[in-house]
Amino acid sequence: MLLSFSEFSIDSETLELNVDGHCLAIDERNMTLLAMLAERYPDYCTKQECLALIWQETIVSDMSLSKLVSDTRKLFCKAGYQGPLIQTVHGRGYRLEHQLGKQLLAQADKNDDVIEPIKMQAPEQVIDSCQDKKAPQQLVSQPSGWELLAKALIALLLILGLFFQFWQGGVSSSDPMRQLAYSEPHNAVGRVLWVDDHPENNLVEKAYLEQKNIGVYNTVTSEEALMLLSMYHYQAVISDMGRHGDSLAGLKLLQAIRAKGNKTPFYLYTYVESPGLVDAVYESGGQAVVIDSESLYQLLLSHFEAEN
Repeated sequence: MLLSFSEFSIDSETLELNVDGHCLAIDERNMTLLAMLAERYPDYCTKQECLALIWQETIVSDMSLSKLVSDTRKLFCKAGYQGPLIQTVHGRGYRLEHQLGKQLLAQADKNDDVIEPIKMQAPEQVIDSCQDKKAPQQLVSQPSGWELLAKALIALLLILGLFFQFWQGGVSSSDPMRQLAYSEPHNAVGRVLWVDDHPENNLVEKAYLEQKNIGVYNTVTSEEALMLLSMYHYQAVISDMGRHGDSLAGLKLLQAIRAKGNKTPFYLYTYVESPGLVDAVYESGGQAVVIDSESLYQLLLSHFEAEN
């Protein structure tokens, strides 16, 4: 099998990577990963599929796959290829970078071939540039007066519960340096607020930041995020796009934060980066739309480096 692109080619028989005439040996697992992504494009490969095919009859963790992806990117960089290679589909798997995928499709058209990627059981397509894949848009009926009253009571109970929890632990508004200290490392350099209704998708990123002595605080609703931002100081806010049936929840949270005059750096961590979504985030006062963990790390760490 020969994968050929404008800037490089890979030969599966000789296990060689060729970048502008510069040949470099490539490991079989690196080759298998790229072949899977090329075959599946424009869909992505789930982490489970990658683990099952690359490490057959061997039990490994997601960290092994993350390291393989990172090593593959470094290998191409070492060979002289500076362009994007593998796109992280946040919380789900990996996809061949779009420009490379387009070259594959163009080659197929030129050769009168049809590339039929392996379909998922429930494929998802990006329809609206501002619509998050995690939560498809739903029709919501107008709430009744009783429903509004119930929501108000629930919000009040949540606020009282949080205040009771913080005060009982000895934390007061006059002591900001001890904010939520019960979940921070003793030598923490700062903290970020992470808003996502599926925090289990971000465990790898959370562990990485905590290794850098950064406190990571999770919440699943925009309402609680706004309340915490009014009470405590964070170096950055990370948010998903869709939550609880609202496909624009992340963008609305950003707009609400800025409407309150809060200028905490805001990053939208989602699956797909589109011009429409990027423009909407910038126009609302956000810093960036991020779709892969490496970019997220670089952006976040810059804030802590600036403060130290």
